[in-house]
Amino acid sequence: MNVRTVLGSEGERAAAAFLEARGYRIRERNYRTRLGELDLVAEEGDTLVFVEVKVRRNDRFGGPAAAITAAKQARIARLAQQYVVSRRLGGRPCRFDVVLIWGADPGTRRIELLPGAFEAPANRSTA
Repeated sequence: MNVRTVLGSEGERAAAAFLEARGYRIRERNYRTRLGELDLVAEEGDTLVFVEVKVRRNDRFGGPAAAITAAKQARIARLAQQYVVSRRLGGRPCRFDVVLIWGADPGTRRIELLPGAFEAPANRSTA
């Protein structure tokens, strides 16, 4: 594994633990299809939550939030729709959260949760 892959995997583990400590239940990690990957699929109460995790060592290139582009949001929404259909979860409320992580060191990293960080494009539905 390269350094970037290791950083991302560790970030996803940290994000899952962070979310579980806040009452989320992790349903799946790294849901993969030919269209791409959902980092985490969780539940908060009755809401199905699709979580994108972004890790950066520093803000040199705009920090982790800068990587959540409109194209990335649209791809995540398409994957979420596919997930809902494949798992027969239609009709459940859905939300897109983002977990931002700064730093690689578990002792000094900063984690921030952005609930409802974005919405599915109007022509796409996740329910």
